[in-house]
Amino acid sequence: MFSQNGAEQRAYRVVLKNGFKEQHRRNTGSTAVDSDSFKRNGYSFRLVNIDCLPSSEHFNVIMDLDESIEELLPYLAGILPGCTYIHQSGVISLMDAGHIVAIYPLYITITDVGAVPAAEELCRHYFSRIMEVKARKHTITPVYERRPSLSVLDIIRLLPKTNCGACGSPTCMAFAVRLMRREGVAELCLPLKLEDGKHLSLLQQMQTKGWDL
Repeated sequence: MFSQNGAEQRAYRVVLKNGFKEQHRRNTGSTAVDSDSFKRNGYSFRLVNIDCLPSSEHFNVIMDLDESIEELLPYLAGILPGCTYIHQSGVISLMDAGHIVAIYPLYITITDVGAVPAAEELCRHYFSRIMEVKARKHTITPVYERRPSLSVLDIIRLLPKTNCGACGSPTCMAFAVRLMRREGVAELCLPLKLEDGKHLSLLQQMQTKGWDL
């Protein structure tokens, strides 16, 4: 069972709602707007505008959970690749295919989502991970602190810096950013593959720090 009872959850929701707009604006650069909320079994989600990109066709997503997952956060941190988690903060953060994802006890925020179908898919994915962890919590080693970030500078040091464009990015720096945001794979860099030592070093660092290869 989740840790909070019904009364505690309702009280927690009131606190969240009272301070939510300002907190969410600071965290993601967006403001909640009056929009349809899509209810699903165990959660609901809605799209919100991005303040700094008023004309953008992309949105941020707020996924409200029906029950608190506070006690599951250390177990989620144990299985989510490349996440950052400090137990006292009460939030897991990670990059997922260019989206910044933040997982709180009662809600999840996901940035830069194109439309409802994409939001639907992402919310379904993260709720499935939550249900997976809940079902097999006894088999997962909880993690109370994880800082596995691989920076752009860490990646660019191992790239050939030829700016050849073979990877589909205009520069090696742009490709490093894509890798950091989990929008590409190191195998796309053809010159890097010729430098076996650096290639293996980058792959090992990415795998160690949670990248799916």
